[in-house]
Amino acid sequence: MFRRLAIEELEKWAAKKNRKPLIIRGARQVGKTTLVRQFSENYQQYIYLNLELEANRLLFTEFTDIKTLIEGIFFAKNQLLAKKSTTLLFIDEIQTLPNAVQLLRYFYEDEPDLAVIAAGSML
Repeated sequence: MFRRLAIEELEKWAAKKNRKPLIIRGARQVGKTTLVRQFSENYQQYIYLNLELEANRLLFTEFTDIKTLIEGIFFAKNQLLAKKSTTLLFIDEIQTLPNAVQLLRYFYEDEPDLAVIAAGSML
């Protein structure tokens, strides 16, 4: 029952015309990542970044310009940049890199077609 309600809330968020990046907060090991993976089935492309992994964290430290960062993410994950509007970008463990949280604002301002969800504990 809870999962179904959570998925419904994510679907409402995704349908919003003026959608902002979504941050899911919660304790460790409560199902945040599992929930987003289930929700990702609604998208043609799903990009998963775990900022506890050095290779994923490097994208956010090397590219501070949002356009270049997005190009780097799509390239690193071998996804089609032309399909941004049908892509879900999930940034997991975002609390490990504070500047990544700050960059969420620019995803909204400069790339509103890209659906972005971030998750972390201790946010």
